[in-house]
Amino acid sequence: MIDVAEIKIKAGKGGDGKVSFRREKFIQKGGPDGGDGGNGGSVFFVADNNMSTLADFRSKKIFEAPDGKPGGPKNMTGKSGEDLFIKVPVGTLIYEIEDRKTIEDFGDENMKNGNSIGGREETLVGDLTKPGQKIMVAKGGAGGKGNMNFKGSKNRTPMQYTPGVDGEKKRIRLEVKIIADVGLVGAPNAGKSTLLNRLTNANVKVADYPFTTLSPNIGVCRLNRENSIVIADIPGLIEGASFGKGLGHDFLRHIERTRLLVHLIDPLSGISDDLISNSINNFKIIRKELENYGHGLKDKEYVVVINKIDVTEIKENFEKIKKEFKKIGIDVMGISAVTGEGLDLMMEKVLEILSKIPPKPLFEVKKVVKRYNIENLPNRRAVFDNDRIITADKKI
Repeated sequence: MIDVAEIKIKAGKGGDGKVSFRREKFIQKGGPDGGDGGNGGSVFFVADNNMSTLADFRSKKIFEAPDGKPGGPKNMTGKSGEDLFIKVPVGTLIYEIEDRKTIEDFGDENMKNGNSIGGREETLVGDLTKPGQKIMVAKGGAGGKGNMNFKGSKNRTPMQYTPGVDGEKKRIRLEVKIIADVGLVGAPNAGKSTLLNRLTNANVKVADYPFTTLSPNIGVCRLNRENSIVIADIPGLIEGASFGKGLGHDFLRHIERTRLLVHLIDPLSGISDDLISNSINNFKIIRKELENYGHGLKDKEYVVVINKIDVTEIKENFEKIKKEFKKIGIDVMGISAVTGEGLDLMMEKVLEILSKIPPKPLFEVKKVVKRYNIENLPNRRAVFDNDRIITADKKI
């Protein structure tokens, strides 16, 4: 699964202002009529429910919005560049990347804290959690002013104009983290995909070998017409996953945005022939990996479920397994993802816990772009403090 990508974006440059003078028959000293340049296009990111990975950004790394057109004669304003909308999966976090190389870049506070000089700084500027949600990340440059704006009582034939402002350029890191109410975690081949298919309308590949699931899958469990919960099937975790072993390191991040975890355990999976010790060891391994990864995963509410109780050997040992978990203060439930046995009771428990866990508030973008705006000035003819004024070599 391609769930991290780094790209460059560039907003469009504003068009230059125009130096022009009216030339009409029987009209002397027609005066300046150079129009303003159009604004450059801005760059937006839009959450698209039809995308699940960032694979589209593997081949294309640079995205540019169109520039604004220059102003024309007869007070004609140049055409503005069209905004660029980049589609990303729902659940995408957007980070701005900025290199830090000098002491001045870091500031006194960072130096006091002993931070090293160099590397880069990433700032989270957006979190697209709903389909259709969008955020502007790079603003297009403002169009320049034509010479009509410089006309005054002492300057009847102004040769001045302002060029268009460059659009913002940024390096962006995109990261997808699945948003779900429930995350299914467990060792490879524990039956997570089968359970997801059983509870939702998902159609996930199922096979009798480990690591069948190579990327997180999502399904919606519809409880009734008004209520539903989102369930995510996280690829199998093995010991050492939090340090990059197996597939776990890349996908543990997806568990961060779930409200509740369901530990799915297959007692037949393990190094021992003892189903009881296999069950306890599998649970402890997953808990350890969640703790090592950090980011609050070990503090999430969870339910422990023994799967495959339709298998005679597991069914005969289920009460012993349940008793052993009870010794460490954990109540377990037994289900069969294949036959559906025990799923109603499991879902009742899941809904009971979810009702006590309020969804986390959505990330709010708090980014202020300070940009000079000539329209807000009291005397737009005379004041051009933040624009670079250029005098034309000759009349155009």
